[in-house]
Amino acid sequence: MKKEKSTKSDSFYEKRHNERRIKLMIILVVLVVVLTVADSVLSIQLFSESVKEEKIQTATGTVSLAASFIDTDRVDDYLKLGEDTPGYKETRKTLYNIRNNSAGIEYLYVLRIEKDGCHFIFDLDSNNKNGVEAYKPGEVVEFEEAFKPYLPDLFAGKEIAPIESNDTSGWLLTIYKPVYDKNGKCTCYVGADISLTDIREKMFSLLLSICLSSLIFLILILAIAAWISHNYRKVTEWENLVDKQEKSRQLIREIVTAFSKTVDMKDKYTNGHSFRVAKYTAMLTRELGYDEETIEKYYNIALMHDIGKIGIPEEVLNKPGKLTDEEFAIIKSHTSLGNDVLKDISIMPDLAKGACAHHERPDGKGYPNGLVGDEIPRVAQIIAVADTFDAMYSNRPYRKRMNFDKAVSIIKEASGTQLTSDVVDAFLRLVENGEFRASDDNGGGSTEDIDNIHSKYDEVKE
Repeated sequence: MKKEKSTKSDSFYEKRHNERRIKLMIILVVLVVVLTVADSVLSIQLFSESVKEEKIQTATGTVSLAASFIDTDRVDDYLKLGEDTPGYKETRKTLYNIRNNSAGIEYLYVLRIEKDGCHFIFDLDSNNKNGVEAYKPGEVVEFEEAFKPYLPDLFAGKEIAPIESNDTSGWLLTIYKPVYDKNGKCTCYVGADISLTDIREKMFSLLLSICLSSLIFLILILAIAAWISHNYRKVTEWENLVDKQEKSRQLIREIVTAFSKTVDMKDKYTNGHSFRVAKYTAMLTRELGYDEETIEKYYNIALMHDIGKIGIPEEVLNKPGKLTDEEFAIIKSHTSLGNDVLKDISIMPDLAKGACAHHERPDGKGYPNGLVGDEIPRVAQIIAVADTFDAMYSNRPYRKRMNFDKAVSIIKEASGTQLTSDVVDAFLRLVENGEFRASDDNGGGSTEDIDNIHSKYDEVKE
């Protein structure tokens, strides 16, 4: 009788174990799906905005140049007489040359905005698609729906913001440049249209890359979940597993480690960076006198400090050479993206601080929020020193690590401005005790002078 009761009890706990194992799998899969969607949305949004900004700059330069060749004294004659007006053909030829030397310009035209519609003055036809003929001088076309909110400013001869439309002419980005006469009156507008259709193909390629990397990450997560599930049989209740502090810390460490591996896998230039920064952060935290619980917590936070790079397009993150200002702005956004990803994880409420603030500086010149001194979270102050040191003292595909003594001297010089003073002091004490120097360091490496750590190493995209 007792044996039968024991068998029923084992079956009950086995059933509960399986149910919770399935729930755990579902939670982890949902977490990966949510992160994939968030990564896709953020990456596509940033990529689309970057491409559009580049196209806007191209179109703006084109219309500004074209506007300088319009003879405002002859605009009325152009409208009435067209090619019979002296100088009309020469001006049109000049506009063709401008358009043909401006990459990506779909249409270039000159028109006057009236109440009854657009009165065309010049319309170049060599790039028209699907047999659409150019409008003749004086021909009037009704306003498309996308332009109606801007009509009051257009009637007043003012500059307007770029217009994105998807009407009869396709998906276009339009730039209008008012042309003023010597009395400051707007006589016409020069317009340029750039097709945005190619963005769809590029976004699809980016989305495919994200999905593939997420699939790899999902397999990794499921492998971890399977390992956890296998070891789960050692206890009879999930609550008992959570209540055991060591197992709870181990679970957190493994999940955080998996996320940090994903970041390092995406950024080919900084492989292993997150783990080294976490190791240095733990060393500094211990030297500063914190307890083991805080050391463990700061280690985990440091592992996740670059999680925002998941949301950075790979063509920007892994671009060789110097970044443009727009690309560097995208790279800098990884701090805010990291904060958005981590801020709602209740099991570790401080997890987002390292991701958000590790590029802040005591002198207030950091980002994203320009925090000063003690406004910077303590863990971020410590990570900043570890991050800066590893940026200099690690081998990358495009360069060898810096000379150890030179890297230490730069850290020392940055104390109080770019890096927090007492953390730098702790770093220097550890250096004196023989820490931080790699076992294979025989004194080589670059010794060039660097006036500003961030101006040199922001290009490295830490």
